[in-house]
Amino acid sequence: MPGTLLLTNATIVTLGPTPEVIAGGAIWIENGKIRAFGKSEEVLAQAPPVSKLDLQSRVVMPGQINAHDHLYSAFARGISLKDEAPANFLQILQRLWWRLDQALSSQDCYLSSLLGFTEAVQRGVTTVVDHHASPACIDGSLDRLAEAAQQVGLRACLCYETTDRHGEAGARQGVMENLRFARHCQSSADGRLAAALGLHASITVDSRTLSLALTEWPEDVPVHVHVAEDMCDVEHSLKTYGRPPLQRLLEEGLKDRPVWAAHCIHLQPHEKDLLAVHGVTVMHNPRSNMNNAVGCAPVQELLERGVPVALGTDGMSQDPAEDARALAVIHKHQAADPRGFAWENIYRVAFLEPARLASARFGRKLGVIEVGAEADLMVLDYDPPTPLTGGNFLGHWLFGMGTAPVWGTWVAGDCVFFKGQVAGVDAADLKARCRAAAENLWERW
Repeated sequence: MPGTLLLTNATIVTLGPTPEVIAGGAIWIENGKIRAFGKSEEVLAQAPPVSKLDLQSRVVMPGQINAHDHLYSAFARGISLKDEAPANFLQILQRLWWRLDQALSSQDCYLSSLLGFTEAVQRGVTTVVDHHASPACIDGSLDRLAEAAQQVGLRACLCYETTDRHGEAGARQGVMENLRFARHCQSSADGRLAAALGLHASITVDSRTLSLALTEWPEDVPVHVHVAEDMCDVEHSLKTYGRPPLQRLLEEGLKDRPVWAAHCIHLQPHEKDLLAVHGVTVMHNPRSNMNNAVGCAPVQELLERGVPVALGTDGMSQDPAEDARALAVIHKHQAADPRGFAWENIYRVAFLEPARLASARFGRKLGVIEVGAEADLMVLDYDPPTPLTGGNFLGHWLFGMGTAPVWGTWVAGDCVFFKGQVAGVDAADLKARCRAAAENLWERW
């Protein structure tokens, strides 16, 4: 039967609101969705004679979802700065990221995203939410990322980083690239491409640009924006607009839109309530925030207020499991209390909220093994040395399972990574092309 596969002899971790572990399990995949799952004998009794894959007791679970990424940062790996080391976040932007993104060519955008998507599926990631910037080649840049995503086969939600850094013309180009790609995604039938609408941050988006964007952009597509990542954003907003960044952005039109706000570290007290009132989703990136020394988002307070918080990597790597491990310790460290961040909150931020966000944006059930959900799955070479149950899954994930080798990755029932090979990508050739492109980029950046 076309599009049908039976995964057998599996240790199934369902995730979802109440995770379950099913030893000796099977998953029947049909037309990209989960038709049945459970104990092997029960599923085999229902399934027709189809192609079978014996997982030999390996763990199968929903693929990882990265809620905030910057794929264009890939060619910064190993780069040497041309100026003295940055002393603060604004200098990091000025001396690294804003120089790098301005030097990117269209081919650089394609290759860096192809590398990132390849590394993502190698770590069991099936959905990436990216925030792109390439000021020298704005028009059509999201198509290059989409081309790479389709080549690898995973799901990608893309936007362009609208900013005033390159004048009125550059800002307009950013607005229109987001609009063009959002319209393109409306006609995408396979559910693997989606759009958000990208703004950089209050510090580089003035009121005229924001007004233009909100005039042009559809009201039902989420606006993906960085908020209060560093105090420089707050200080600029207070000086320029008389209000802190989140309040300013909401009052100038975002209160009427779905909003994804990355970071939200330096919020004013009243802004934490504004997040809840306006249904804003926060993207939390703990490793990047530590690396940039910008602080730690008040995630515990936000969760207590009912604010949804989803985990991202911010381009630090393509493996959200690494940020999950940071998430598990940084908030307890900040609270100076081992009880300061409950396990259910780690699970919520690392798994439940990314699944909710992605499911809503792609219009499909993602991030869970249940009947009717998309067959977006990862298989891990993990033989638990202690009992594995639904109740203790998170302990295994943080302290062993999350670093286990990924044996295979499926998206909508299609195998996109298997036994070290990414489908449709020659890894050695890709890395050679990336090395050449990066060397060229480093010479001109």
